[in-house]
Amino acid sequence: MDIVLSPIRILDSGKIKEKAILANVTDDVSSFIRAILSDPKRKYFVSSFRKDSEETVFGVLGLENISGRNRRAEAVMYFACGEDEERCVSAYDQLLRYAFFEMQLHRISVLVPATDEFTASIVEDCHMRQEALLEEAVRIGDAYYDAALYALLDSEYPDYSVGFVAFKKGLIAIRGDNDVVEMTRFYAYGQTIEETLERNVAIRIGIADEKGVIKQADAPEYKDLLKLDFPNEVKRCMQEFTDYFSKRRTSFTIHSRPLHVSDFQKKVWDKVLTIPYGVTCSYEDIAMSLTGGDKIAARNLTRAVGAACGDNQLPLLVPCHRIIGKDGRLVGFSGGLEFKEYLLNHEMFGIHIC
Repeated sequence: MDIVLSPIRILDSGKIKEKAILANVTDDVSSFIRAILSDPKRKYFVSSFRKDSEETVFGVLGLENISGRNRRAEAVMYFACGEDEERCVSAYDQLLRYAFFEMQLHRISVLVPATDEFTASIVEDCHMRQEALLEEAVRIGDAYYDAALYALLDSEYPDYSVGFVAFKKGLIAIRGDNDVVEMTRFYAYGQTIEETLERNVAIRIGIADEKGVIKQADAPEYKDLLKLDFPNEVKRCMQEFTDYFSKRRTSFTIHSRPLHVSDFQKKVWDKVLTIPYGVTCSYEDIAMSLTGGDKIAARNLTRAVGAACGDNQLPLLVPCHRIIGKDGRLVGFSGGLEFKEYLLNHEMFGIHIC
């Protein structure tokens, strides 16, 4: 059964009212939705599931007081009475994923009335931690109640994160979840990490300072990276990359799925995946294989092949470092030419360049 979060619309007011989802909030659901849609600091969704070709709305979830400066927001959730808890956990988890990885927020917090065990169970199942118990922090009807303050940071989200592998030239970041790796990226020691999630994770695990500057190669924090908790496929990729840099592995078995890829890029990357360890070929060689040996068509396609390799979101997993210019020069690599040279020397000669 697929759980779907859809941006809230005025047209949803009838279904929401029918299920009495916002009964404790307002009698005028349409006006409530209009107020949300006109406020840039609020973003709400309708949660639904489809069964036997019928779509059923079962909740409304939202983000309040969204702060772009501090990259934080407060979560709220309203579910139909008697709704299945597992379904609610799935919907709330989708809200967190959207907030962290689409909106790139850093912190999500939620207030849960001390008497609301159902909601507390949902947020705890989504790995939020209780930070405080606030006196009379929420109003329900005409009375005020104590409430627990729960929070979660993007770098603490357990099922989607970034792992890092250190080697002599720098770091490679591995981004993904329990099932697939979505992106890899090279960083040099001393480089500042600009990408939000990667920076936050690097700071949390101690391999970057508070400004996101990567520590030097002799930092002790690099020794225990494989002992930390990361999503399953990220952790598996960390181990295989560690084996690769230690000369114990020449190929990978990782399940990967790049975030954005065109049909042409996929065709190019699939060809690149066939290049063996320690072997190089040219962009024109790839173009020739794509055009069935048509030299004229291949010549016209070479630049596009180079662009596709330059856009590779999975360097090392998709070994674009093995593609060189026709004259033997090192050209475009999404990880940077210094890393490309290092990887080729590592594979061909076993030379580690410091």
